[in-house]
Amino acid sequence: MTTAALTLTACDNAKQPQQSNGELDVNASVTSFGTIDSASANVEILPTPTYPKGSPVDQWGKLKVDTNAAGVRCLCSADGKPVQLRGMSSHGLQWKGAANVTEANMAALRKDWNANIFRIAIYVDEEGGYAYNSNHRDVYVDGLVKWTAAQGMYLLIDWHVLSPGNPMSALYRKHPRTGKDLAADFFTYCARRYQNQKHILYELCNEPNGLNFENEKYNDNGPKYWNPRVTWLEHIKPHCEQMLKIIRSYDKDVVCICGTPHWSQRPQDVIGHEPVDEKGQAYNNLMYTFHFYAASHNDGRHDETAVKFWDIDFMKIFKNGCDTIPCLLKTLPIFVTEWGTTDASGWTNFRPDLSDMWMDIFNGNNDGKQVVSWCNWSFSSDGGVCAALKWDDGNMQPFDKSILTESGKYIFDQLHK
Repeated sequence: MTTAALTLTACDNAKQPQQSNGELDVNASVTSFGTIDSASANVEILPTPTYPKGSPVDQWGKLKVDTNAAGVRCLCSADGKPVQLRGMSSHGLQWKGAANVTEANMAALRKDWNANIFRIAIYVDEEGGYAYNSNHRDVYVDGLVKWTAAQGMYLLIDWHVLSPGNPMSALYRKHPRTGKDLAADFFTYCARRYQNQKHILYELCNEPNGLNFENEKYNDNGPKYWNPRVTWLEHIKPHCEQMLKIIRSYDKDVVCICGTPHWSQRPQDVIGHEPVDEKGQAYNNLMYTFHFYAASHNDGRHDETAVKFWDIDFMKIFKNGCDTIPCLLKTLPIFVTEWGTTDASGWTNFRPDLSDMWMDIFNGNNDGKQVVSWCNWSFSSDGGVCAALKWDDGNMQPFDKSILTESGKYIFDQLHK
């Protein structure tokens, strides 16, 4: 979730430690960063499920990136027709988010909310996150893969890079507690185990950012901190290419979504520099994410809100483009894997009017005629007024709209349009 004020100026080109340029051998148990557990590399492969007749996955099959009638790349069904996924994101599983990750609630999201996708946010090192709790993968991810399959809805598995914001950080790639290359191990496990699941998508890194301290070297006196800027070319693209090499070795055509710089607010940095394989060939079925919170990221108006982007017209960049940036929805396949109806802090300023303007753009009112898929933050009571729920009880059947916040009611209504 976005929690800091950012700028759209280009970040400086601070160098990453040499180890971040190492090669990754997907057949090895040790990468040039850290280790991969043999249990992950040899995990049992789940069989292909039978999806409910008439469900989204039954209708659309395994998704791919193809072109729409305007020749613009976008998310499409197995037979090449543009589709729009709309649903919710979990909050952090180490916080209140876990209470709502249940089989019953996936049924409620599909049948009552009309959602066709759920996103699970795997925070890594924050306060008892994935690095410290195997339940995040062995219980929640495995459970959600099965529960969403039973509903015929899609599941986006999100490697929730947030703090530190560099996906090449040792906290993700050679954790001080275990020496494990957590990212490589995680995607090895998932790509192998879920390779026969038509409903899975991957988000390779949530919100790369360059304002958090890095944690790359360890000694007896504790971490050695430094503060590079995290860029697409030096940090994010190499991470995505390494994770794609792993994923494609098990699942050659699953849709993967790359995070973009500055809390996933600069997809334009990708233009002309899309990830390639070891032969220099561009990867297919690849998308790029944009995150926004409507009260902060809009048409640049001077609204009083905690996190301000006055005079930065995000909407124009996506709808039509500007002098320096081409229309992003005509140039790149975009998936809004996280967005909120509020200020970027999440805590203030519910703005359905500005949210409506974004929904109009994402429903195809843009120069690329691209319909954009999205997941709303969040299916939880945590994090302020952007939360969709008033409380977390672990179950919401039979469904009662009284559980919804104002933001939750707005999203519920959007999902029924």
